[in-house]
Amino acid sequence: MPAVTTPVLTPSPAAADAAAGMDSAERIMVMAALAGDDEAFETVIRTYSRRVYVVAYAILQDRSEAEDIVQETFLKAHHQRGKLREPEKFPAWLVTVTRNGARDRLRRRRPQADAASFDSLVDHGAATPGSAMETEEHQAHLRRALATLPEEYRTALTLRYLEGLDYRAIETAMGLSNGALRGILGRALGTLRRMPGLSPLERSSV
Repeated sequence: MPAVTTPVLTPSPAAADAAAGMDSAERIMVMAALAGDDEAFETVIRTYSRRVYVVAYAILQDRSEAEDIVQETFLKAHHQRGKLREPEKFPAWLVTVTRNGARDRLRRRRPQADAASFDSLVDHGAATPGSAMETEEHQAHLRRALATLPEEYRTALTLRYLEGLDYRAIETAMGLSNGALRGILGRALGTLRRMPGLSPLERSSV
């Protein structure tokens, strides 16, 4: 299988546009990869590895284990590519495999969330009023708050606000109806805003 490298976790400005649907070039790329073209499969890895990683990380809260899940997910995709005939369903299939693998690992170790590990999920380039110290404190509070959320909440928030996926893509990936997804996002954001450790300014930013 082509080598898998872990992507850098910085929010992508183009992610929302890319999430709107699979264009013809992407469909051709996935079809070629599923048909056995190793070069196309390398392109598939580059295209989807970031999404796979952020989903695994949202569940596991551990960079090393998330990287392991990325490897395992694409290895499974490589082994089963001959059975996957619908390219449009491939991104959602990848996310499902990722979530299942990460949840299995989580059940085996039952970890406590590491608040500091949310560093890689914070947009350090975001404009925040105040001094550098205030910005750092703001990010630290948000990391601690996110780390306390249930896995489903973290996954939905990650796919929507970090990965920039539209509602339809997240619904497919998580197996949710539109109403269920909106409910999860609303409850997750509401929980964050009610947390006592966040200042009014910080509550307004989540």
